[in-house]
Amino acid sequence: MTRKRVVGGHKKQVGTVKNWVATSDQGRAEDLIREMIRDPEAPLEGYGGSRDNVRLTSIEDAKRYIRDHGGDLPWGLRE
Repeated sequence: MTRKRVVGGHKKQVGTVKNWVATSDQGRAEDLIREMIRDPEAPLEGYGGSRDNVRLTSIEDAKRYIRDHGGDLPWGLRE
């Protein structure tokens, strides 16, 4: 979501986001998305009520979260 800059008015449905990963990982991806929505420290928020949309709180929040959890920033977002 960081690489695709899903932030602000740019939102995606959970089903769309989970389809961005390998089929074998989609169930786990959906579980993680739903966990992150409930985690106030995560840079992901539910949006739009019953539409099951998500978006990042900000690109900077997402970059910080990735770094803090030992991940590598996506190409094009590295400092």
